[in-house]
Amino acid sequence: MSTEPPNWGTDFVDRLLDWYEEHGRRGLPWRAADASPFEVLVAELMLQQTSARQVLNVYDAFVETYPTPESILETPRERLADDIEPLGLRKRTRYFYEASEQLVAEHDGAVPNDRSELLELRGVGEYTAASVLAHGFEKDVAAVDTNVARVLSRVFGLDRETEPEANENWVVAELLLPPDRGSDYVHAFIDFGAAVCTATDPNCESCPAGPVCEFRRNEKPTG
Repeated sequence: MSTEPPNWGTDFVDRLLDWYEEHGRRGLPWRAADASPFEVLVAELMLQQTSARQVLNVYDAFVETYPTPESILETPRERLADDIEPLGLRKRTRYFYEASEQLVAEHDGAVPNDRSELLELRGVGEYTAASVLAHGFEKDVAAVDTNVARVLSRVFGLDRETEPEANENWVVAELLLPPDRGSDYVHAFIDFGAAVCTATDPNCESCPAGPVCEFRRNEKPTG
């Protein structure tokens, strides 16, 4: 398929953002308007392969204890590992330390607002970098994770549902990006994929995107 979305792509984005206004998870602390770029980066590192519910159990206490990269570097690694133990994946202790070292040594302790510089940080990939730019700096960038890839592939027939890194997903996500709504756009995709357009048993019958969805028109939903 061409990576150019159908002419009803704008209609889909309008429907997605309308759904988000009513049903989006706005109570997550890392989505607060006053969350600092460092707090957003911390959240994105925590959210890798981890549910928002798990992160909620440790996030507030963590950012209160470690509000800056310097505060992380002043803490014994074993204590930091204990503080994020409920998340699993203790390797993230190394990510926090090494990324904090880079921030202090190369950026005076500040999170950079440049994609290439973010990608140089330990533990930061394309999705995490884009999320930090969108949520930490309110830049108009798209970010594609598993949920976003699933929604895009189903709505636009991309056949890349299980490949969030696929170029088609990123190109279409960027083409659909509404001006000055980057953060809402990324959050809306994530929440919609988690609540409605789920991996199994998607709620197609009540999906607001149904009229403009290839999956709904051409496939029989499972479940």
